[in-house]
Amino acid sequence: MFEWSDSSFYLEGSGYFLLLLPVLGAFVAWVYRYTHPEVEQMRRVVLVALRTAALGLLLSLLAEPVVGWWSQQVIRPMVLVLLDTSPSMKTTEQDHTRLEQIIAVLKSEDWRAGLDQAEIRAWGFAESAYPLALDTVAVINVGGQATNIAQAIATAVESVGERERVEGLLLFSDGAHNLGRDPVQLADELGVPIYTLGVGGEEMPADIQLASVRTVETGYIGQRQQIDAELRSWGYDGRQAEVLLYEGERELQRQSLVLGGQGQMQSVSFNITPQQAGPRIYRLVVTPAEGEFTRADNEVLVFTRILEERTRALLLAGGPSTDLAFIRRSLAADSNIVVETLIQREDDALYGGVDWQATVLQDRDVVFLVNPGAWLLNGAPAQDLVRQVHSGTGLVFVGGVKTAEDWRADSPLAELMPLQPTPSSPYVVGEALLRISAQGRHHPIVRLQANEADPWIRLPPLPGYFRTIEQDPGPMVLIEGEGRVPIIVTGTYGKGKIMMTLAASFWRLDLMSSGVDGQPRTIREFWRNATKWLALDASSGRIRASTERHVYRAGEEVVFSAQVFDELLRPQRGASVGVKLVGGEVFELREQGAGHYRGLYGGLAPGAYQYEVLADVDGVEIGSDVGRFVIEEHSIEFSDLRADQLLLAELARASGGSAHPLSAWEDVLQKLAPSKKLVEKAQTQALWGPLWPGLLAIVLLASEWLLRKRSGMV
Repeated sequence: MFEWSDSSFYLEGSGYFLLLLPVLGAFVAWVYRYTHPEVEQMRRVVLVALRTAALGLLLSLLAEPVVGWWSQQVIRPMVLVLLDTSPSMKTTEQDHTRLEQIIAVLKSEDWRAGLDQAEIRAWGFAESAYPLALDTVAVINVGGQATNIAQAIATAVESVGERERVEGLLLFSDGAHNLGRDPVQLADELGVPIYTLGVGGEEMPADIQLASVRTVETGYIGQRQQIDAELRSWGYDGRQAEVLLYEGERELQRQSLVLGGQGQMQSVSFNITPQQAGPRIYRLVVTPAEGEFTRADNEVLVFTRILEERTRALLLAGGPSTDLAFIRRSLAADSNIVVETLIQREDDALYGGVDWQATVLQDRDVVFLVNPGAWLLNGAPAQDLVRQVHSGTGLVFVGGVKTAEDWRADSPLAELMPLQPTPSSPYVVGEALLRISAQGRHHPIVRLQANEADPWIRLPPLPGYFRTIEQDPGPMVLIEGEGRVPIIVTGTYGKGKIMMTLAASFWRLDLMSSGVDGQPRTIREFWRNATKWLALDASSGRIRASTERHVYRAGEEVVFSAQVFDELLRPQRGASVGVKLVGGEVFELREQGAGHYRGLYGGLAPGAYQYEVLADVDGVEIGSDVGRFVIEEHSIEFSDLRADQLLLAELARASGGSAHPLSAWEDVLQKLAPSKKLVEKAQTQALWGPLWPGLLAIVLLASEWLLRKRSGMV
């Protein structure tokens, strides 16, 4: 509210100009003492007044007049309130849920009195924030599938236009953040003090939970497949429970176990033998017990794809080598992969009395080209391999000494390669430390290894790598060295998929890391995962899309990724790529470079979903792809129901606020001490600076001229 206080008028220039005003008025009256023709007295007075006013205004501007005034304004501080209404707030402690404990505070008269001089803006939040009226908190219920504290803070702060009025942000929560960006980092960037009022203890309520389930992504008809699950429980020590395995509504197997206590992780495994090909979703259910906090986490889903036959891999080598032996051992250890090896002789034939024919490549799902020499790089095998890959066979290219010596830029294989080796001195000697690239973390070959810490950074270095002339924009780098040097890349050619390793001596990674924290498994599983991924048929269209996983927990964001190609199957830049959920809206994927597009979509309810990915360039549709995924009932919110007071303390510290238990809410109000402020504001306006005085003088002179003309004086 504004209130007028005082005003003033003063001159910044010389006041002597104003002394000339009477003289100017007398002069104008003297000029108009006689007129031709003669006019009546009243009209003469008006003419004198107009001329005097116009000239006087111009003369007074030379004195530079300034008007000043003072006003007072009562400013109410603003307090932002965030109320956690996620499912974890339903946890009962001391006969009341966490949300009920907060509502009791918000309904109290002392709470309202402590903030009566402040303007309150409030939001409730779970995975997203929504406006909240504090006078209706009594009817608020928990909801949602996850907790995104960072998004709630950003929504509250960004909605305030006058941020300087914000006295602080009050966050009522148990701190169980499980979705979105790091809220501590956001709090440090926003510059608004956050006062946290934590609720909840660090004890889990009585619950039985299927924490995780896993199986191989690809299985085969008639081959035994293992499904491993992990179960944990609280409050049911020594109780017997059953875990059941279903496909659809059909029960396949069941097992009994005695429950441990205090979150002890227990494992249970099932062995199945699929009899039909195609995608399969299996469901594991643990029998619920009386008194469980929630039964939504008693069930989990797992996806696998069953193929008709085992993957057929051919190792085609330029000669015997330790890398060849290591790759063969790694693949042969997987019963789902059938491995055959053919080695080039000195006379450009194959050992074992096998003559080269194109039929050697037929019925192969994946071909490994290991340290190829001149004949394999430039002869008939190379030409046949190009045709085979174009029709859908996967290719793994592993360089070596022969490759470095015999590689030619005009090799038939050059058009297949995602990257082109340097013609002269291609091999760089020196230790190459490895890591999964930013793109690679989302690729099926290595993403399972990158769920937690990157296992590749703990491997010993490679002794060197192949230098490339330039990186074509198409390939995706999976493994890179220091300085983002590409070491292992993937690409496509026709219907086939290609993986190129710009290094040799991978056997050293296995040998030198044996016995060290299980790290040899990293490189061994890499070759097996690569073989299975390359064996899967690639879409023949210009767009290839998928979700990062086939099964998501409720509350998790679904990760969509797509590759888009032009008419020549080169990476398509600048495309508009959208995902359309059946019965839902379309949302855009963001371009990541080199024809890759990615996006996240959250807030989906449990259920099975179909989606279609559409791409267009300059408004012209160029292709589409379809897929499916499942959101299961098990929410990420129930994975851990313990309060996280440490997170709330870090939030407060990073923002310049303070952390308190809910019981200390009165201390928080005293620390905030929001009260109205009376602000006096001084303003000045120079009358000689603006344009309007000159315009007014022109209007006065124009009026005088018009009157003179109507009087016949012009």
